[in-house]
Amino acid sequence: MTRAAECDAASEGVEGQRRDAASAAAARWRAVWATRATVATRPDEAGLYLALAPMDGVTDAVYRELMTGLYDGRSGISVCVSEFVRVTRDAVPAAVLRREVPELERGGRTAAGVPVFVQLLGGDPEPVAQTARTAASLGALGVDLNFGCPAKTVNNHDGGATLLKYPRRIEAIVGRARALVPAHVPVTMKMRVGWDSCAGIEEVARAAEAGGAAWITVHARTRAQLYQPPVVWHALALARAAVKVPVVANGDLRELGDLAACAAQSECEAFMIGRGAMARPELFAQIRGQVDERMSEAALAELLIRYHAMLLASGVVASRALARVKQWLRMAADMDAGLAPLFDAIKVLPAWELVAPALSRGCRGSC
Repeated sequence: MTRAAECDAASEGVEGQRRDAASAAAARWRAVWATRATVATRPDEAGLYLALAPMDGVTDAVYRELMTGLYDGRSGISVCVSEFVRVTRDAVPAAVLRREVPELERGGRTAAGVPVFVQLLGGDPEPVAQTARTAASLGALGVDLNFGCPAKTVNNHDGGATLLKYPRRIEAIVGRARALVPAHVPVTMKMRVGWDSCAGIEEVARAAEAGGAAWITVHARTRAQLYQPPVVWHALALARAAVKVPVVANGDLRELGDLAACAAQSECEAFMIGRGAMARPELFAQIRGQVDERMSEAALAELLIRYHAMLLASGVVASRALARVKQWLRMAADMDAGLAPLFDAIKVLPAWELVAPALSRGCRGSC
């Protein structure tokens, strides 16, 4: 056989393997989609796993309570992950963990019964692991380790996505946390596809698996992209093929059809939704087949007004509560241009007494 023929045969073999892998992934997705009404609390359980993503400055206990309480507690959310708790040279004390994740006082769940994982961010294995052990002793149902935060301040202080450049350090951090956390409590990790490219995603995923991560969640952007397009769902297939533990897909899941598109490219069957849920609070329930249509304008306005009231009741000062409502709509408008007119209508209003009526007018699409 000539060298050219050998190359052609090898190429055909590789292409055949790719087709086989894609066919197997499609079959897995069809099987999972058929059970989407079942809320899996782990990506390796029967049913569909749909986690609410951690977003710093957004997904605090009030937001988690609001979102998991939708539709009389049948929100469709599998698990919430807290905003990150920063760990530096010393372990974080129990009092701080209780303050940041108050669900620890009621068995690590929201009032609707949805598990809340405590997310930790830090680059030193020992204090991160000691904090993870404390969280588990307080009742955390899972500990998630943040290797994806793109914030410059965080990255410049040895945290978040900067660790993606050092897979062995990720293995050490995950491994030490796994060693100190009871076996029944999952230790998971969240990452991006890479620092400035997807090169090396397999090595990072393998490092997390070697350290004992129960599953890996991957945001389909590099750190350099921040939140700019495009998402690279296809890169997640590289991580999916590199490890045996589940890989959870995250990034720009905005509409019902996005799950199938992401599954086809990423070969993942479990998902985490963040900013998309701010534009589509009903998305989890819609995916489950519990609701058929988009949340009405009146219902969205009512939700935001209730959110403001819950923030005030939790002790958030009035100016901050107003800012949080505006932040929600700003992020929602980034995901759905139809919400931009509503955000534009309220963004310069100085007081809640002016914002609430504007919300109640239901300005989605036109004000």
